[in-house]
Amino acid sequence: MAEAAFDARGEAKRLMRIARTAALATLDRASGAPLATLVAVASDCDGAPLLLLSSLAAHTKNLAVKPIASLLLTSSGGRGDPLNRPRLTLGGPLAPHHDAHAFARYVARNPKSKLYASFGDFRLFRMTIEAVHFNGGFARAAPLTPADILADLAGAEALIANETALIEEANARGATALARLAGAKAAWRAIGLDPEGLDLAAGARAARASFAAPARDPLSWRAALARLLRD
Repeated sequence: MAEAAFDARGEAKRLMRIARTAALATLDRASGAPLATLVAVASDCDGAPLLLLSSLAAHTKNLAVKPIASLLLTSSGGRGDPLNRPRLTLGGPLAPHHDAHAFARYVARNPKSKLYASFGDFRLFRMTIEAVHFNGGFARAAPLTPADILADLAGAEALIANETALIEEANARGATALARLAGAKAAWRAIGLDPEGLDLAAGARAARASFAAPARDPLSWRAALARLLRD
């Protein structure tokens, strides 16, 4: 049986949605040398990375001088060679993002951040993706652009405005339905949505239920989710 074609675009999008941590590289404000740190990450509605950073951290002080950064997102751990698993590097400006909806998405993905999110030194940052480097594993590198991996939000205003209600509806479907969407048994809960699918979490685990085609309004989004559960 022939191996199924590798979907680089789809895998890169999935990594952007399920990544819980990332390696953040900034330029040291004194020496100019790269500094890599580990950060928690979430995705905005279009998939752009969201980070909650302290002004006391070295990487945040670096960004205040030169707001350019690189993020390395990797797939979750497991057996086998980690270099044979997909990873995605994103580059571009990383700047403060004063948006309540984006902040709520970050906290939903990283619930422990509630312990410090209200501290005065923490700010939400959003990356404007300008560069993409994707490696899907051995012999699976692929050229991608920001347009390839960001969700088109045109016409999705009502969907985004109703995210909270739609998430509640998804969770009301129950544990069996959510486990089917996630593809694994666990205490899954829906935590975020966009025109291209639904994000789920179970403790430290994350999963993505992707639609065959974008659904840009609440009615079509509900229908797309229902189709996933029927298939």
